[in-house]
Amino acid sequence: KQKQSHKTVPAEEANPEHVPEENFDASYIPVPIPDEIKDGSGDDGEMPIGNGGAKKLGKWFPEAVVIKTTTVHNSVTQHKKSKKKNEEQETRTSSLVLFYQYANPPFRQSQVRQLITYLTSVAKTRNLGGRVRVSNEGVNCTLSSLAATDRSASVPSAAANLRHVASDLRNFSPVFNETDFKYIDDLPPDRHFKDLKILPVKELVFYGISEKDAPLNKGGVHLDAKDYHKMLARDDAVVIDVRNHYEALIGRFDGQSQIAEDGGNDDDGKKKSKSKSGEDDESSTSDGKQATGEGRGATYIDPMMRKSTDFPDWLAKPETKEKLANKKVLMFCTGGVRCERASAYLKKQMGDQVDGVFQLKGGIERYMKEFQDGGYWRGNNFVFDKREAVGVGNMGGVGGVVRKQKCDSIVDGSPASNKPAQLDAKCCCCSKPWDRYVGKRKCDFCGVPVLMCDTCMTSHKGNKSNKEDVQCDLCKKEGVTVHANEVEWTDNGVHNCTEEGGGGTGGGKAARSVLKWGGGHASEKKFKKKASRKPCRFGSECVRKDCMFFHPERTSQAS
Repeated sequence: KQKQSHKTVPAEEANPEHVPEENFDASYIPVPIPDEIKDGSGDDGEMPIGNGGAKKLGKWFPEAVVIKTTTVHNSVTQHKKSKKKNEEQETRTSSLVLFYQYANPPFRQSQVRQLITYLTSVAKTRNLGGRVRVSNEGVNCTLSSLAATDRSASVPSAAANLRHVASDLRNFSPVFNETDFKYIDDLPPDRHFKDLKILPVKELVFYGISEKDAPLNKGGVHLDAKDYHKMLARDDAVVIDVRNHYEALIGRFDGQSQIAEDGGNDDDGKKKSKSKSGEDDESSTSDGKQATGEGRGATYIDPMMRKSTDFPDWLAKPETKEKLANKKVLMFCTGGVRCERASAYLKKQMGDQVDGVFQLKGGIERYMKEFQDGGYWRGNNFVFDKREAVGVGNMGGVGGVVRKQKCDSIVDGSPASNKPAQLDAKCCCCSKPWDRYVGKRKCDFCGVPVLMCDTCMTSHKGNKSNKEDVQCDLCKKEGVTVHANEVEWTDNGVHNCTEEGGGGTGGGKAARSVLKWGGGHASEKKFKKKASRKPCRFGSECVRKDCMFFHPERTSQAS
């Protein structure tokens, strides 16, 4: 029987360059835990939050809170300061911690309210930035901390601050004793978030799948980086990328096939890679089988998703089940959280049709720390923080100003990497190799981020006021012709179109999903709202009863 490991990874293993977590205890001062909030709304009611004066995020997340950090790195402002102050700022560092935790049994609604109130207090006390998703299922967090200008021993460092947050959560509930906190220290100061957003959600990862259809306690077997690496070398395995297609474009686990093509094996035919301990890791498996130079290792599969809600439809396709039949199914994502529900759903749907389901514990983040030469990973790991994307030997990421370089100079994550950089990543306009998401450019047809090189970004193609279409790689492959703003989306951006496409007011093929809450018709609502503030130029002579412009006389009559 397959058994799932729940061993907690120590902080010193997460970042061996730093002292163990217990050394941070000397400066730890606990944040008081508030009482569980029971205000008569009931465990099934709304979530009034004691947010301590924090700002609300808006009507999309009416119960969310936004907490501004008191010290924010600003490169433009600092550039105007004196040289001495700039030099002092450059010595400051920031830290990140990535983690998620599912609660079993799930949190009661009153516990969710209590946790949000507590996280608000912790964020203000410790001056945190980042993003937090909270639900009855648990929490999914990316938190940042910036070193203070006061260097006295009594002021915790950025690294200590985040270890203290972990201690706070363990004080709140024993469920966090099992949490894998992934720390990244000694980052540039601009990797710190300017605020902290706490978002109450129904699912930590929105799949639209219930616990009944995908029970988390029956998910895939969690493998650490070394064991997962060995499984990747097997010819009887497939590896599913549970991330979105735009993430897979710039990095993926297909190096096992690449090494086989290049003959990158030792004299015995065993594939090797250097782990963080510096030892050669032979790709033999627990049952004694080995992937020899004759094979290509696990077959990489990209489900071509725009968002996680596309996963159930992809798995339901007959061609998908044919690819997975009788295979050992490996799954991976950025940090591990997306695999939890997805692996459970796959096991429930396919059962004995597959030869086991396995997932990478700690995600790509853990794997890249274990295999410092990249192992079977190629390219960059897209991350949802200020680092933008992380490559081998570059845990600080590529985020920030684009350095002057040729448009066809694609990077494979590290100058030390000897793996060929023959990825599919290219500029959506000129088709030259490019692997950075800059300028917040989005596909006009489905709303996902697009790759646009610095040359095209500065040209008329990169001008947001330009009418020329910007189309992502996936929409091009699918032949999508209908703009997102021409289709009214439902069910959180899922369009119920036919197999042939359809759905546009003027015909054509629409994307099956859009990466924007509310879909394309939101732009029309914004236009009407804007127009309602502008007086109608015909005034009282206007005969249109449904005129969208402002009519003061009609407003006064209505009142």
